[in-house]
Amino acid sequence: MADYVRKTILSQGYAHIKDISLTPEQKTDYEIALRGYQESRAKLMMSSSIVPEVKTKDGSLKVYATVYGALSDAIGDISGGFMIALNNLYDSSKMLADASIVEGLFLSKAPRRSLMRSESRTGVIKTTKDLFSMVANASHVISEEGEKKINAVLSKIERKAKFLNDQLTDQRDRVLVWENFLAEFGKLPKTPARLDAMADKSMLQAYQFRIDYLKKEIKGFAGSA
Repeated sequence: MADYVRKTILSQGYAHIKDISLTPEQKTDYEIALRGYQESRAKLMMSSSIVPEVKTKDGSLKVYATVYGALSDAIGDISGGFMIALNNLYDSSKMLADASIVEGLFLSKAPRRSLMRSESRTGVIKTTKDLFSMVANASHVISEEGEKKINAVLSKIERKAKFLNDQLTDQRDRVLVWENFLAEFGKLPKTPARLDAMADKSMLQAYQFRIDYLKKEIKGFAGSA
């Protein structure tokens, strides 16, 4: 998890290949070959400014094929809608991670059965996608449920937003994500039906206060250094 916080990861293919032992020279050649494969595809599918990295670890052969970069560069044109562009980038990120795993196995010259474990990771792209999905799904809960469930949903969104903000190391990414997120967050019900139906309006007022507080917090993320 530390890698996700330290740098902005756009894609990572992880593979653990057993029964493989490389000399230091072979390991260097392997890393160079996989990085070249990864870089050409990442630049085509994401951005020319990406930074590729391939690391291997002993213990059979553990491979980390990672692409770092700015989300704002990789996402490209968002004129058709931020979420459409984000979903397209997510698909590209996963495809690249999958391809890097296959190529890593191929370069090792090991059979398919030697692949003990693999994982296609989409880093900050998935975290962003998950947060926006949370807000899209929250409207029904807020409209139909009581105070306890509403607060639980808002707390979950707030925690996810803080976690994502720590991953957004490029200020351009923060502005891009949080400006679009505020537009989605603004679609949440302003006067939830069940809270509004109560004679005591204190719960409705507490909800509205919390929504306003979260908006201010998100605006702070967009303007933070």
